[in-house]
Amino acid sequence: MILPLCAELFAQTPPVRQFLLQIEPVRADFALSNVTAEEMPVLQAHAAYLRELLASGKLVSAGQAFQPKRLFGLIVVEAPDAAAAQQILDADPAVKNKVFRGEVIPYRTVVQRQPAAPTAN
Repeated sequence: MILPLCAELFAQTPPVRQFLLQIEPVRADFALSNVTAEEMPVLQAHAAYLRELLASGKLVSAGQAFQPKRLFGLIVVEAPDAAAAQQILDADPAVKNKVFRGEVIPYRTVVQRQPAAPTAN
């Protein structure tokens, strides 16, 4: 049973390339509780940029990861190649303004929950 499932999952050729953008604060003591007055508008622009990526169909998902010693973000985007994904990362206001730094990692979603069907009221 497992072998056919694995063959089905890994035999698929993804129609679009996905990339994981891992971002982290540049400032060592950065926390959501100590955002500076200079960082706040940059973070607001970062959030607006993510909404733009979503509206354009480039953003798959984005979120924050919390570890006791490290805060970081994970952003999954669709792009034709790594250079285009790097351009998406470099255009992020938080990266351009050196609040965050990041790296592009090739990625492919293998299993994903489908959205729930709307319920009739």
